[in-house]
Amino acid sequence: MSDGTLFSMDTPPTEARFQNRLWVADLLDLTGAALVGWGAVRAAEWVSTAGLLGFAMGAAWLLLSCVGGLTGLSPGRHALGLKLERAEGKAPGLGAGLLRALTAPVELVLQVVLQHRPLDAQLGVHASVIPGGVRGWARSLALPLVGWVLLAGAVWSIVTPTRQEMLQYLDRTLTGWHCCHGTREETWQCRTSLSRAVRNASGGDPEVSEFVRNECPVAAARLGR
Repeated sequence: MSDGTLFSMDTPPTEARFQNRLWVADLLDLTGAALVGWGAVRAAEWVSTAGLLGFAMGAAWLLLSCVGGLTGLSPGRHALGLKLERAEGKAPGLGAGLLRALTAPVELVLQVVLQHRPLDAQLGVHASVIPGGVRGWARSLALPLVGWVLLAGAVWSIVTPTRQEMLQYLDRTLTGWHCCHGTREETWQCRTSLSRAVRNASGGDPEVSEFVRNECPVAAARLGR
């Protein structure tokens, strides 16, 4: 066996070198996009129907894929020290980003089965390490950081009550009544609902202001501070 054959066996092709890390990055990005879409629906106070949630999550994923195509970066890839590029080292481009919005979720399954990424190979893209070491990673942090901030805001919207949920809990449940009157220890739901009630009342919401004034002494006391 020649030295050249040995070398080719020991050195994986460029497109396969970081495929496992890219798989994790794609999973992180897809999950993050779904959470951002869900959080956006809740932040807008829309009714969370399956169709609307699917549309919002898909739109967030499409936007992330477009940005990833234009820059090669995404929050998930950057977190793992990777970028996406073509063979010549350039970013994939908008077209490849749009196509990858369709192929990347399928590739998550294909890679587990086939142990390689045939769809990325068809698009002519692969993962590579962000050049420049720690400094290079830090210099490219700005855009992925926007994504992480959006994700943090989305998670906050998911775990805190909407206006309707706050009123439903405080005004129409026994535990909400105890929360409003301070007769039981505060839970997370109680604490976040009271905070939402105070915020809405101080913002001039007439329905919530009337409810706080007449039905929720704890929130009224906090509003008067």
